[in-house]
Amino acid sequence: MVKLLLIIGAGGFIGAISRYILSTLFSKWTILSIPTATFIINVLGSLALGFIYGAKHFSEDQINFLSVGFLASFTTFSTFNYEMLQLIKGGKNPQFLIYGASMYFTCIFASYWGYLWGSS
Repeated sequence: MVKLLLIIGAGGFIGAISRYILSTLFSKWTILSIPTATFIINVLGSLALGFIYGAKHFSEDQINFLSVGFLASFTTFSTFNYEMLQLIKGGKNPQFLIYGASMYFTCIFASYWGYLWGSS
């Protein structure tokens, strides 16, 4: 159990730092007043998670490190929801709808594409 917690913790540590670095790099990018950093991070994370579960060659420890540790701290649903709230509070209703719909559909597509890629 301690080994599993260390594996997940190490993945989480690296994932959180990776998210911070990418968020900083992409923070100035916006399209139609929509924050793109969280979008890019969540799409990449969805793609990676689909790939991991599509591929059959990862050990249980690797899956825990990558999915439960790294990707769980790399992707960020809470930040996405905060950004959605900010769009609504700012009266940016079209951006709210575009951002919300595009995030969900793109992440589902990325996860599916990653799964197909990993299982090929």
